[in-house]
Amino acid sequence: MSTTEAILKKVSALPPEKQEQVLHFTESLSEAAAASTPYAFLDAAMKLKLDGPRDWSRNFEEYLRGEKKDAI
Repeated sequence: MSTTEAILKKVSALPPEKQEQVLHFTESLSEAAAASTPYAFLDAAMKLKLDGPRDWSRNFEEYLRGEKKDAI
């Protein structure tokens, strides 16, 4: 018996309201898989069009404490 057949057998034995819960769960799995593209956070960051000093990544603590101003 394949995995798909085993799942179908178990799901078909459930009451209708539980089958609906399984359906919603599998839909959420599909959505999560589609949304989890590698480096998706970089795409989101690029869309923000953030601007700042070039040395911010090296000196972010100084900027956060106010010890350094925008020096490009």
